[in-house]
Amino acid sequence: MHLLTGSDIVISLIVGFVLCLIYFYLLWRTMGIVQKSAHPMMILFFSGALRIFLLIFIALLFAEQNMARLLLIFCVFMLTRFILLKIVKPTFKKEFEKSEIVYHNEKPKALKSGLKKTEKVKMRKKSAKK
Repeated sequence: MHLLTGSDIVISLIVGFVLCLIYFYLLWRTMGIVQKSAHPMMILFFSGALRIFLLIFIALLFAEQNMARLLLIFCVFMLTRFILLKIVKPTFKKEFEKSEIVYHNEKPKALKSGLKKTEKVKMRKKSAKK
């Protein structure tokens, strides 16, 4: 293993940063597709596999069999990921709480609470008739 030159370090920094941006862009696109999909779990699985494959493939390609470059790429990736999550997480959490995702066999929370109330009303009517 040889020492990293200045150009090796710069390339590794850029590749790690760009990989993180690509990773989160694909994740963002996936979340948009999942909300409209009939099979959200399958899309999440294949999207995760594709993102991990691209991350590892591109990192290995740019590392050029140099473990120091590979380590630097992943360190920059993780640092960028940490920074992006600190910036994006509060706004994403607010948006996610606004929209309620309903899966095929689930009922929205509002509907569930409404059904519970109607069951209680039916039970009261039955007990009142007796």
